[in-house]
Amino acid sequence: MNSEKPVFIQIMEMIEDDIITDVYKTDDIIISTTQISKLLSVNPTTAVKSISLLTDAGILYKKRGIGMCVTREAKSKILQKRKDEFYSNTISSMLSEARKLGISKEDIINIIKENGDDQVF
Repeated sequence: MNSEKPVFIQIMEMIEDDIITDVYKTDDIIISTTQISKLLSVNPTTAVKSISLLTDAGILYKKRGIGMCVTREAKSKILQKRKDEFYSNTISSMLSEARKLGISKEDIINIIKENGDDQVF
């Protein structure tokens, strides 16, 4: 855990990471809130808040008597949310800073091509 983001968001992101990397797949039961709180040494209420928000977002659903499970749409929802955040936060901020510094689009494209991972680009 770090202090840059609220703990409940960090927990949500850890679970989302496990979903997009296929640690958890559709209908898999995720780690319980009790296990989360013990593993990460956080207040159980914080763990519950994380799971509740993921449930509200349609990432998890409750399987009565068993636990919280991954929805069919979870991976695509997480990927879309993160892409939107990347475009609106990272790219927007980078382009704004580039304008201030007088960096051209061509320079940015060349830097990406030179430093990019061929598997991604």
